[in-house]
Amino acid sequence: MTKHHLEDLTEIHLSEKNISASTIKSYKIVFKKYIDYLKKEDITYPRTSDVIRYKNQMKEQGYSTYYVYIHMSALKGLYLYLKMNQERFNLDPKYKYDIMTDIKNERIKPNVKKRVLTPLEAKQLLLYTKDQRKFIWDYRNHAIIYLMLTSGLSIHEITYLKLEDYQVLNDEALLYIKRKGHSENKQASKISRGANEAITDYISRRQDHNPYLFIAHKNKMEEKPLGRMFFMTMFNKLLKDVKLDHLGITPHSLRHTAATLNLLRGASIEETKALLRHVNIKSTEKYQAYINRLKDNSELEIDSYILREEMESNYLMFYYLLTDSYHIK
Repeated sequence: MTKHHLEDLTEIHLSEKNISASTIKSYKIVFKKYIDYLKKEDITYPRTSDVIRYKNQMKEQGYSTYYVYIHMSALKGLYLYLKMNQERFNLDPKYKYDIMTDIKNERIKPNVKKRVLTPLEAKQLLLYTKDQRKFIWDYRNHAIIYLMLTSGLSIHEITYLKLEDYQVLNDEALLYIKRKGHSENKQASKISRGANEAITDYISRRQDHNPYLFIAHKNKMEEKPLGRMFFMTMFNKLLKDVKLDHLGITPHSLRHTAATLNLLRGASIEETKALLRHVNIKSTEKYQAYINRLKDNSELEIDSYILREEMESNYLMFYYLLTDSYHIK
């Protein structure tokens, strides 16, 4: 089989998805691997059993549960798309049935993959950005870092904040935040005293009419939000200056840090969910799992066990049990 009809259909599917270029690249890798499997097995119209066999094959080849999960999730989206557009593309009637419906994807236990700042490192970053303020952009950077560390704001939330979203009501500072991908009303979020002081110090030095809360200050005529590249450039420079660039921290790590530190200080999972504006509490539970792992002293206990005096006698017992289990003569 030289070419499979799914090759063109996956291209159309991806062209109609509102996702980033990097995500599209990942999807293409997934679909290529799947289509290569179909071509190798000479399968034109796969059945549910074919996908299950493909899934099991990946497991047998040693791919991780997460890797398989990503592939199955992508295929679920693809076949749902083909079912919904079967008449539109005049596809074979077989596509009226979604072959992925009966395939259960394995649940992935969420976890924090990125390094987070310790309380000492977070304090170091805050104090540095505050002490080094000289130009207006220094005041802006300090306010941004303060907000991300204490309110858990994402890059998207920071960039699209407008001056009108910052309000003080009854001596309480609030931000009205619009979540990415949602058109409903903005969600109110409290601001810490330190973050509020950082914002007011920054705003008081501005002499422009830009509607956004944080701006570039290079071209005063531009009225557009900050770009993602700005964050990477600004943040990497700050990390280098404060000598934390060896940690592998990204701007989004500050959001992870805010969640982790909130739980460490004793906040509940529900309070942390509200802080991060999560819709599903499962998105927040990964931070609790991370905290629990930090509190697990298994490594220390193993170290202590190894160095105990009774180690030798216990090792002999372990050795005999092991050799007996494996029938070693």
